[in-house]
Amino acid sequence: MLHPYDVLVIGGGVSGMCAAAAAARGGKDVIVLEGSDHIGGKLALTGDGRGNFTNEKFGPEYYYDADPQFLGPVFGRFSNQDLMDWFIQAGVDLKKEQGRVYPACGQAADLADVLRLQMNRHFVRVDHYQKVVEIEKKDEDLFEVRCVNRVYHARRVILAAGSKAMAQTDSGDSGYRLAESLGMKVRKPLPALTALRLSSPCTSEWDGMRCDASVTILTDGVPAGSAGGSLELTASGLSGIPAFNVSRYVSRALDEGRQVQAVISFLPGLTEQEAYEFLTRRLDRVNEYLARDFLLGLIPKKLARILIREAGIRHSRPIHYLKEEEIRRLAQVMAGFTCEVTGHGNFRQSQVCTGGVLTSEVDPETLESREVKGLYLAGGLLDVDGMYDGYNLQWDFSSGFAAGEAAGRSAAG
Repeated sequence: MLHPYDVLVIGGGVSGMCAAAAAARGGKDVIVLEGSDHIGGKLALTGDGRGNFTNEKFGPEYYYDADPQFLGPVFGRFSNQDLMDWFIQAGVDLKKEQGRVYPACGQAADLADVLRLQMNRHFVRVDHYQKVVEIEKKDEDLFEVRCVNRVYHARRVILAAGSKAMAQTDSGDSGYRLAESLGMKVRKPLPALTALRLSSPCTSEWDGMRCDASVTILTDGVPAGSAGGSLELTASGLSGIPAFNVSRYVSRALDEGRQVQAVISFLPGLTEQEAYEFLTRRLDRVNEYLARDFLLGLIPKKLARILIREAGIRHSRPIHYLKEEEIRRLAQVMAGFTCEVTGHGNFRQSQVCTGGVLTSEVDPETLESREVKGLYLAGGLLDVDGMYDGYNLQWDFSSGFAAGEAAGRSAAG
């Protein structure tokens, strides 16, 4: 057996690259095993290719389900400000839009290049086309990592194989399988941050429209979660930030066989009664129009006519003839347009997963496995998923750096 590496990282995505760069500080001998022909994972696709890697608004409250007592120590070791400072020191100028943080060049691929340069700076070795099939702990200070055609040895191992989201092959399962083989518990991974499919007959008519709205998900009639923002209406259903941010509730509920409905408010922030009062006040300003023009300038014209029709109002009816019950029906439709949710995007169409290795399986201070000492986990493999707008990439960076630093210190000790 050749002299073992100090730290071996499985996975060359964002969390793996961060872990490798952090572990290699101080001269540790670090290697990354990547199953494909390139490292950087999905980073080049983030933020529509512009590289939205974090957000100025930050905290555990932007992450779903995960215990704040778990997230706090990880983000305490490497926060959003630490990440921004790190990129600035690496030569990357930043720009901010409504809290979202991007490289000034607007190219996500440049972020991957910076990570690659940092790995090179610390002489991290990368072996491509190495699909790990088994990890075995030989003794207290030695792991044997078996690939299809090669065997590696290391004193510490970081499992950063990523999630099934955007995976082009079944390789997205490899990290979960390895974790389970070592005795760790995995919550079933499901698509998140993805589009929703609806059964509404209106979808073919509203395809291509965009408007500010909020979406609330009901599972068996009980509210599960809601989100607002710029909503995209598609031929199959809903897309855009509000749909993405509630999709995790949809995928989990449908997987459990529950009834799922989406309640869309085209007057976000207003109750049905407040919507009625708003429309009543509007009557005085536009009472010479026909009903089809009642909502002119408020929402897209085609969408307005769909909603007016759904409220049972004839488009040609003069506004000053509208009755109170018609205004109330329109308020009900605009504040609570309800559709049956029949599906969601698949893993390839999803930006992250909900589910993964349970966070209770690792120490939040180091991300070391409680079951297998010397084994660390990072990134999307863990059961942590956050909102849209840079939060999931921040988790990849923070967990990668935290696991890498801890593994590097342990190997040195």
